[in-house]
Amino acid sequence: MKKFLFSSLVILSTSIAGAQGNINRGDWMVGGQAGFSSTKISGLDGSTTNIELSPNAGYFFVNQLAGGLEVSLQSIKEENDDAVSAFAVAPFLRYYFLPATQKVNVFLQGSYGIGSASQSGESVSLNQFSFVAGPSIFLTPVAALEFGIGYTSAGGEAFQNPFTGESYRQNTFGLRVGFQIHLPGSGARK
Repeated sequence: MKKFLFSSLVILSTSIAGAQGNINRGDWMVGGQAGFSSTKISGLDGSTTNIELSPNAGYFFVNQLAGGLEVSLQSIKEENDDAVSAFAVAPFLRYYFLPATQKVNVFLQGSYGIGSASQSGESVSLNQFSFVAGPSIFLTPVAALEFGIGYTSAGGEAFQNPFTGESYRQNTFGLRVGFQIHLPGSGARK
């Protein structure tokens, strides 16, 4: 049993040590992130808890730079209020700062999306922009585990003070965990 565990550990560490990502021109990425945040809204009393799931797909137009589409699915619970469900579609750009030969890379992603929020059967529009940055750990050449710190600013009809009718923006900092599959493109290196 000890020999089996030792052999498995050696094989796993060798594959991780040799891992490098497919982040070159022509490659694809598919995956997503999950996030959790707690927000204090300026100008209003109370706080908000936000749980988000964001699947995405992208294409590397040049080495280390990908563009694609992200779908944001959120459940937002405001203090003393019903939960709100939100949906947004957002084009994004993502840049990896280190070359593809690195096992651990650092990325920055920015996106701008539009969508809608639904509370008590009523649907209202929203818009949001967000940034997330952090390390991407390539477990294999095609699989990466990601950790990020994100910032999101959301506004639109969904963010109006119910008493005054004034619009506001909800600014949120939070932590995100993600997983990406990096697929070699048609011009894959051999």
